[in-house]
Amino acid sequence: MDVDELYRRLAAHYDVGDWWPAGSPWEVMVGAILTQQTAWENAERVLGELERRRLLTVDGIAALPIGELEKIVRPAGFYRQKARNIKAMARHLQQRYGSDPMGLLSKEVGEAREELLSLPGVGNETADAMLLFAGGRPRFVAAVYVSRILTRLEVFGSEDYGEVQRFIESKMLPDPSKYAHLYALMVHHARTTCRSRPRCGACFLRPECGFSV
Repeated sequence: MDVDELYRRLAAHYDVGDWWPAGSPWEVMVGAILTQQTAWENAERVLGELERRRLLTVDGIAALPIGELEKIVRPAGFYRQKARNIKAMARHLQQRYGSDPMGLLSKEVGEAREELLSLPGVGNETADAMLLFAGGRPRFVAAVYVSRILTRLEVFGSEDYGEVQRFIESKMLPDPSKYAHLYALMVHHARTTCRSRPRCGACFLRPECGFSV
């Protein structure tokens, strides 16, 4: 099975809909930090509270006292660290881009990525999620879920983030919408079926999978 066939099979089986709904690029960027090491539902609670308080803006976060932000972020876990990182990102955008996230995200992709990686709490996966889902840029998010599926189906055998990302991007046209769709499909499959302890009996890809038990 190649990447195109995997994409076709996943898309025929799952409807992931609007997988990362957000009202603005900034909301995606905040969500990308909040969802680190926690379930999306917890990050969504925090985003909802920020929206309810009319604080889901760069300037709103930048001006909010860190103690208050920590209280709001608490449901997402690691709240002190995440609050500091979100606030640092807000101040960076405020000071350098007039509070416009697209000022950073619309730069040349490699340059924008390096700048994102220089921010506290932003690693490869988070930076690429911001570029793809907030900026609409062609960077595939090579999360652990992705390498798990590729390895088990013997499509590509590596757990190295950069290698997996380069492999996927070499097999697809640089289309952000397709990158986002494939990523959403693979994450959904990994969470529902191809888990750490896989549910192979329920997997529609079992006949093609050498890992099935």
